[in-house]
Amino acid sequence: MPEKFPSPAGWSPPGAQFRSKSNTSRTVTGTLVGLILTPIGIAFAARGAAGTRQWVILGNLSDRLGSTFEILLGALIFLIVAALAAYSPPGTLIAGLVWGVLPGVTHLIFPDDTFRLIGDIPKISSDMQVALFQWLQTGFPLIVGILLVGAGTAATLRRR
Repeated sequence: MPEKFPSPAGWSPPGAQFRSKSNTSRTVTGTLVGLILTPIGIAFAARGAAGTRQWVILGNLSDRLGSTFEILLGALIFLIVAALAAYSPPGTLIAGLVWGVLPGVTHLIFPDDTFRLIGDIPKISSDMQVALFQWLQTGFPLIVGILLVGAGTAATLRRR
């Protein structure tokens, strides 16, 4: 269908000179955001899951609200990373591979060495090391990683 009002020769919309045809900056930004937010979500979810263990041990004396809040905050951060696929599919895909699939598969292949590898992470407390190891044992990093990879793949396929 022809345009009703054709643009004059050489005309471009205001601000067109500032638009980039390249997706490189979008991919780099999305990847950095995904790689930074995903371990933060893992930390909240792992601490919250470790805190729920205290519900069984201490009963009503445990901090149920704090653990529940940490789990919900971790889930919200994972949702943000998954939604990041609409902006930059490779960012979500890479974050899922690096922080989910790779640690999950490593634990499946080398289950005895996993706690030592977590212990080698600098500047985290022993409580956090135990929380991360327990979270890894349950398989949640692999599940979350596969879901993030799926979100990134679906967004990539949708764009084509």
